[in-house]
Amino acid sequence: MKVNEYYRASSLEDAYRKLQEDPKNQIIAGGLWIKKIGQDCNALVDLSTLGLNKISETKDEVIVGSMVTQRDFENSNVIRSLFNDSLAFSVREIMGVNFRNIATIGGSIIGRYPFSDVITGLLPYDVSLEFYPEQKMSLEDYLSYKGKINAILVAIHIKKGSGKGFYKKVKTTALDFPIINFGIAKVNGEYRIAVGARPLTGALAHKAMDYLNSQSKLDQESYKKAAEIAAEELMLLDNKDASKEYRTDLVKVYVRRGLEEVSK
Repeated sequence: MKVNEYYRASSLEDAYRKLQEDPKNQIIAGGLWIKKIGQDCNALVDLSTLGLNKISETKDEVIVGSMVTQRDFENSNVIRSLFNDSLAFSVREIMGVNFRNIATIGGSIIGRYPFSDVITGLLPYDVSLEFYPEQKMSLEDYLSYKGKINAILVAIHIKKGSGKGFYKKVKTTALDFPIINFGIAKVNGEYRIAVGARPLTGALAHKAMDYLNSQSKLDQESYKKAAEIAAEELMLLDNKDASKEYRTDLVKVYVRRGLEEVSK
């Protein structure tokens, strides 16, 4: 990868102006996946001095700056207090501590990486993304958006709620990318099911969720059926790490277990 210029922005307006100068200019974020993408870049724009590395909260939501590191996210008492620590747990098994000290939450989301634990961990909750210039959309809408957003991710807004979460990452070794991952929650009485590393980017199992949320009474058979619906509706594929059939079996097992866990 060849980079012609490193540019430290003095403001969001300055960073946005620099990005508009050349379609090959990019935000560097944590910088851990830039080289992996393999494309030459004219200028890397650094946001590290713009105060986007803070976590704050209001009465209704938690606001995570896009430059918050994965390590700061997992150690935040504010994040750990949400949904029985499931959000912090979804980040805790990503690579090692040195990696998480550098990787940013915003960088983990903006690339829409299929293997992202951050995306699957956040997807079951009411999460919206704030961009500069002024723009806001849900995380799910961003994942399904076709093309590149011509804006800078500023913050991730997580709506507070009453409920429990469950996160599971299936991997071969401790430092591996996930073969598949699961984010499941019951918040304010409603079930949410997300599956990622399919090996496609995380997605919600809407049919399975609709089935659960329409039932007057739920039991183990209901959770088993919802898991089977999720396995059928989500696109699961083969790759070098696992077969479609294996991923299908994992969905049936871990969606059921996750639903049982958040229902306790």
